[in-house]
Amino acid sequence: MRTRETRNSGFTLLELLLVMAILVVLASLSTFAVLNLKQTSLQKTAYMEIKTMEQACKMYKLNVNSFPATLDDLYTNPSGLSRTQWGGPYLDEPVGNDPWQRPYTYGADEANDRVIITSAGPDGQAGTQDDVPDPTTVK
Repeated sequence: MRTRETRNSGFTLLELLLVMAILVVLASLSTFAVLNLKQTSLQKTAYMEIKTMEQACKMYKLNVNSFPATLDDLYTNPSGLSRTQWGGPYLDEPVGNDPWQRPYTYGADEANDRVIITSAGPDGQAGTQDDVPDPTTVK
């Protein structure tokens, strides 16, 4: 009688390569999702910081009757104003850079009673679609 050959109970090279290919695809998809989530989070952070600075500028204007010359005036008493006239500080800490380590741009539009504070966004180019806030949404 012939004896039956026993098959080794392991994985073939093809099965291992298939599993590895599936893992690589899943890892690349999850990496893309995490990077996209990080960029979205940074944009939301910049948006919230801008809204905070805008509110501080409005409070500054209530006390001084004009918008600050620079964003630094929200934290440091500008020359020419007494501490009482200034009424600040309006922020808990000095204005830093945006989440991409670039300075915020600031401009006061006294005629329309508003300030415009923006970040160039991840690409660092002003006037592009990734600016915070989006230039098409500025009122």
